[in-house]
Order: sequence, then structure tokens, then C-alpha cells
Amino acid sequence: MSPSASGRARSITEALESAARFLRETRGRSPRLDAELLLAHLLGCSRTQLYARGTDPLEPSLLLAFQELLERRKVGEPVAHLVGWKEFYGRRFAVSPHALIPRPETEFLVEAGLQLLERSAPIRPDILELCTGSGAVAVTLALEMPHAVVWATDLSEQALELARENVLAHRVQERVRLCHGDLFGAFSTPRRFDLILANPPYVGTERGPAPEEAVVRHEPAMALFAGPDGLEVVRRLVAEAPGWLVDGGNLVLEVAAGQIEGVEAMMQERGFRDTGLVCDLAGLPRVVLGRWEER
Repeated sequence: MSPSASGRARSITEALESAARFLRETRGRSPRLDAELLLAHLLGCSRTQLYARGTDPLEPSLLLAFQELLERRKVGEPVAHLVGWKEFYGRRFAVSPHALIPRPETEFLVEAGLQLLERSAPIRPDILELCTGSGAVAVTLALEMPHAVVWATDLSEQALELARENVLAHRVQERVRLCHGDLFGAFSTPRRFDLILANPPYVGTERGPAPEEAVVRHEPAMALFAGPDGLEVVRRLVAEAPGWLVDGGNLVLEVAAGQIEGVEAMMQERGFRDTGLVCDLAGLPRVVLGRWEER
């Protein structure tokens, strides 16, 4: 039964229980969490507050709006798009169909970069994030390292508009500089960075695992696909990054678990030293890193 199927007024708790059943039959995965996030969004409260107000009745107009969101979720539209935000590294970031939704796995990209900078301890780190998308990584790095300057590039002007929204929302516009362009082509003159990070497109059009249908339908192909084996952009990054790193600077990349050993070998062949892997929440290696030293 849908949350609005009954003629009588429904309480918040009843609406949530009905919505979770509705989504469980159609979407699986996390139906209760999805329902909570959608209803909390409509009511302008937290998920915890939903339960504190559990016996409160829902107005018919809110039940109707709730049902409309559930129907959109039923056909695969991401919850993040429905509510307009996604949490990343403990902070809320605006999202849109013009950039990838930030994933928990990408927090390991941030963690790896922060640890490398702590070891090298530059006084005022210059950081470059390529393929920034929503800007969640760049903003997080700026907030976690108050003395750093973070440069963030993307080929999509629409993605950069979203990133700018997040930069302003988190008040780091003085230290996050957004640039439009294709990887290092965003810069008209050469620069050197202490750290270069990227979560580039790495899905293959012919080889490797395919993303979920909902991801392909609702997130930008430019940010997902990179040639037959998914490594076209990664190859360029590994080849060109040394010209943009300081002596002793590091390159950190997020790729698919099945690609990571090949990417590490690619970095070693290019001349990166002290390469290593970082595992994601599922225990799969997803982040590869390496240090560049001038010969």
C-alpha cells in the first residue's frame, strides 16, 4: 500500500512504514533509509526528528508530495537528486544531474591525500583536483587543510557551476579556485602542485563491469565512461602528471577495483616511486598513489 492509499490521516510513523514497504517491493537495498530521507526533506527536519514527531498527522498535501517522490524513487531516480544534496565527509553538498553524486568510497581518496600532505608537511600546500564534478573533494580538502590552496578543474561548465555553489556554501572561495578545461589543459601557464588527486571517469564502454542502469540514466556519461577499457583518461593523467608535480609531490587516483593493479604498474613504468593501494569500505583496493621525484 502506498503512503496515500488510505483515506484517513496518516501519522509520520505510519507513512514511513508504508513507504518502506512500497520501496522494498520495487527498489530493495535501503528502503527505510530512502523513505526517511525523503520525508525529512519534505518536512524540513532531521531523520531523528521524524521519530520524535512520529504520532503527528501528515497533511494530505504532504502525503501527496511524499508519494510523488516515492514514485520517482521507484523508477530509479537517486535520492540525492530528489532531496538536492548528499553527505560527504560529514558535510552536506549540493548535487545535480550534471555531476557524479559523491560516494563514500571517494572519502578514501581524500584520506590518502591528507595523509600524504601530513607526511611531506608543506607550509602552504598547493593541491590540484582534476575532474572535480560537484567540488566535494576540493571543498573538503580546503576545509581539512586551512592553509592549503586547492585548484579544481572540470571539462563540464555545468559541473563547475555546481562546484561553485558548494564552494560558496562552505565559504572557501578564497582558497578553492575553479578552472574550466580538459585536465591540465585548464591552465594557460605551467604550475607545480604538492598533490594531484582525481576521481576520473574509468568505466569501459566495452570491457569491465557495467554501472547500474540508474547510474547511467541519471548521472553524466562524461564523468563515467573513458574509452573501451575505461582507462583513456587515467593514461593521460599518469603520463602528464609529472610535469605538474613538485619534486616529491604525489599523484592519487580513484579507479575500479579490477583496474588498480594495472594502474599501479602504469605509474611505476612512468617513474613514480613508493606506489601503494588503499581499500574501500568493502575491502577492495580502489585508490592508487605514487610519489614523483625529479631525476
